[in-house]
Amino acid sequence: MSFMENYSDQEKIAIIVFLNMIVTSDLDVKLEELNLIWMFAQSMNIDLKAIDRLSDEEIKDILSVIGDKKLLEVLRMGYTMMSVDKKLKHQELSLIDYMASLHGFDMNHYKDFYKSFNLMSELTPLDQIVLVILAHYMVEADGIITPQEVQMLIVLCSMIGLDPEKIMAYKIPIDALYKAVKAMSPIAVRRVVEELLLISIADFKIEQAEYDLIFPILSYFHLDFEDVLRTAQERLDEHKEYYELFRTESEVN
Repeated sequence: MSFMENYSDQEKIAIIVFLNMIVTSDLDVKLEELNLIWMFAQSMNIDLKAIDRLSDEEIKDILSVIGDKKLLEVLRMGYTMMSVDKKLKHQELSLIDYMASLHGFDMNHYKDFYKSFNLMSELTPLDQIVLVILAHYMVEADGIITPQEVQMLIVLCSMIGLDPEKIMAYKIPIDALYKAVKAMSPIAVRRVVEELLLISIADFKIEQAEYDLIFPILSYFHLDFEDVLRTAQERLDEHKEYYELFRTESEVN
């Protein structure tokens, strides 16, 4: 599969423009915000120069007919970008409200829409980017990169449709990633923590540095570490052959 394969190229460009508008609307642009958008665009193979080829009217036309489910996902990504600098400002919220109005949405009725997503689809595409960057941090957390951990990162990227080499080339400050995670739904957050733990237990042990990486998330959402760990282990055991398949293919290549 490819990343965001159910979106057309025009829709992808329109989304990048919208997220960029969110970031720049308050005239207080943070480097981590721009880097996250740039990485998001790179993951879709979108040249940022392409965003200048669409007029504001064209962007409006694309997003007005994008489909309700897709638009809700786009709006959710907009909330995530607003959370990266930990401020919800009037200019940003006005953009969200305007985009929602194109489909007649009252955002007060849609704040929890994403909680019903299943498996990886419970994470928006931007959430998935945040997850794989955190996963890369997890691989490097204890200073020892094991083949098992790398293979789990490759599996995760393959599930989402991302190029592992691109992910390993980018770094977003971890504090900015934590802010993005705090904007996710509880269901999505649990999925993120499970995926990070799958990497951690791939070499049959959890180092203190790895636990420290996920502790801010566990603490903020009051997650039971042992409970999430048990779920991650059960999923690893249940899909062992699937993970081994990716490991074997990587070793061959």
